[in-house]
Amino acid sequence: MSADDLNDIFEQYPTLAPLSRFCRLIGQTPWFRHVGDPISDDLRLDGQLYAAALGFPEAEPAVLALWEDAAGAAESADFNSPAWEAEEQLRMALVHEALQQVDEDALDVALTHVAAVAADAANRGAEDVRGFLLIDDEAFVRAATGAAVQMCHQAALVIASGGEGEHVFSHKFQIFEQGRWPVGIIGSTLNIF
Repeated sequence: MSADDLNDIFEQYPTLAPLSRFCRLIGQTPWFRHVGDPISDDLRLDGQLYAAALGFPEAEPAVLALWEDAAGAAESADFNSPAWEAEEQLRMALVHEALQQVDEDALDVALTHVAAVAADAANRGAEDVRGFLLIDDEAFVRAATGAAVQMCHQAALVIASGGEGEHVFSHKFQIFEQGRWPVGIIGSTLNIF
């Protein structure tokens, strides 16, 4: 799809127009640049806001310092966990809300564009970090990029549905904006790499 076709969709569906700005933000995000760093006050607050908005107010952010720890936590926070289920229900509700305002084909085109931009930017960030941290595991790049693309899809749905900045996925994106990766909630811990 050409840029003109995409701009036509944005003109036809004004609720999708902010996705253009969101794509620029994706390109400016420091993907994974601070993984493993100590937790800052801002990161702790964003993590608490995300966990509480998702329905897990007792989950406290904890930093995973090593890729191996993050990989293990990602496997433990697999599909069908309570946090994953909560996110999936929110995602489906956003799809329903967005389709009340835009055509399904237009939404698919816009989300595909966001995914392509996110995959490119996040993959570059993950490759850079992999080289810097000497992570000798190709799975890191795939897992990190996949998590970023999923997050951008969720955030794009918030925008497409006309949602506000206080949505749970907005809080989750703010964690990524700090160069981190919220790996998942296990028990009373929000694991952040």
